[in-house]
Amino acid sequence: MDLRSCLATMVEEGMITKIDDLVDWNLEAGAIMRYGNEHRGPAQWFTNIKDSMKGSSLLGGLFATFERLAVILGLPPDSTYHELVDFYERGFIKRMKPKIVPSGICQQNVMLGDDVDLLKLPVPQLHPQDGGRYIGTLNIGVCKDLDSDWVNWGTYRGMIHDRRSTGIWLGPLNHGGMILARYREHSKVMEYAQFYGSDPLSNIVAASGVPYGVPEVEVVGGIRNQPVELVKCKTVDLYVPADAEIVLEGTIDPAETKDEGPFGEYPGYVVAGVVKRPIFRLSAITYRNNPILPSTCLGVPLDDGLVWGLSVAANVKTLLSERGIPFKQVCVPAEAAWHAVIVSTKTPYAGIAQMIASLVWTDRNGSYFPYVIVVNDDIDPANLQDVFHAVCTKCNPVTGVHIYPGYTNSPLAPYLAKTPFKELGAGGGNILFDCTWPVTWNEKEVPDRLAFDNTYPEEIKRNVLANAQRWGLARSRS
Repeated sequence: MDLRSCLATMVEEGMITKIDDLVDWNLEAGAIMRYGNEHRGPAQWFTNIKDSMKGSSLLGGLFATFERLAVILGLPPDSTYHELVDFYERGFIKRMKPKIVPSGICQQNVMLGDDVDLLKLPVPQLHPQDGGRYIGTLNIGVCKDLDSDWVNWGTYRGMIHDRRSTGIWLGPLNHGGMILARYREHSKVMEYAQFYGSDPLSNIVAASGVPYGVPEVEVVGGIRNQPVELVKCKTVDLYVPADAEIVLEGTIDPAETKDEGPFGEYPGYVVAGVVKRPIFRLSAITYRNNPILPSTCLGVPLDDGLVWGLSVAANVKTLLSERGIPFKQVCVPAEAAWHAVIVSTKTPYAGIAQMIASLVWTDRNGSYFPYVIVVNDDIDPANLQDVFHAVCTKCNPVTGVHIYPGYTNSPLAPYLAKTPFKELGAGGGNILFDCTWPVTWNEKEVPDRLAFDNTYPEEIKRNVLANAQRWGLARSRS
């Protein structure tokens, strides 16, 4: 599946709206994206962005609903949250090496040297507070390790400085930043590429917890059960998907930095200020005919942040299974802006909530989630109404809340103070809400939970479910 086949399916399913009116790249496109996402609307396909080259278009909100994520994974649109997580978890452990091909449609058009011009692309200024136009929001950066054959794919944001350079966030906590640090140690320039489009699954994998040293391209191939076709870049010794929409090629000198930011990030706040970051200097831009630039206007959930939450939930499930921890389901709720993990479990022994929390925080991406909520297995972690009810009625304010100071948090956590160590995520901590009944209580001491799913006989429930729509009891699926 490439981006265009994915979009064709979404158009058929009514998941995309095409906007042919002239739309200004300066804030107007971003405002439309935010409105669409906050109202759970379709993805936004802008075909007429002001000042951009003829035939180019801008795509917003591709990953902003679970229905669209289901299409990307190749599942029915009405798949449940847990079916998406389970599918991704099963595929995540597979690997398939890519296939090198001699040519690709990503190179139908080529800009080289002085002809390179980022400003011809439909790049938006998404928020009024942003430091500039951000081309790198749903991009995938390609970094080759200095000491091995490992090639990392990651989502590293990029702000346009001028027509031939961007800022790039390769921080100390992400794999791309770790790779760049090795080039810095040896005073070497790093070749770098960014691609946009291709199989949207690549964005999900690039934002997930792929272990250090494992090529994300092999994970994508494993999930799809077919190798990703790669073509060599025109000016650097790196490979990108042959069906990508747009490819940026160039180099990063670790010794060279420039002010980057601010940018409105995934927690829903403008928390990343102006920081000197590496500069990506372009030597080429290649692109398909009528290229599509995917973008995301991050803010208050829901938005394309669903991508990372899905993969973290799958990673946590695998980790708990490997350690033999009895659990039922895992959810990373989008409404928490990537700050909480919810796990349902039986309570066969005391301390299981603490064990679950400690394992979540040992996962690479789970370590970014300061809030862990553990509920009994009669609660669906994806049903936030029931979870909040459990927090307020089952979590003892004295014995159920466990605070762990000193843990590393995401450097983008809004509550972190602006200290010299903020880029390392220092200054916060983690918290566990244990919303399970004490194991010392016998069956008669546990109160009955009054909910449709666990209160009524099966025959009565089946009859109600069969007639709920006709009786006007249930909302039709949007």
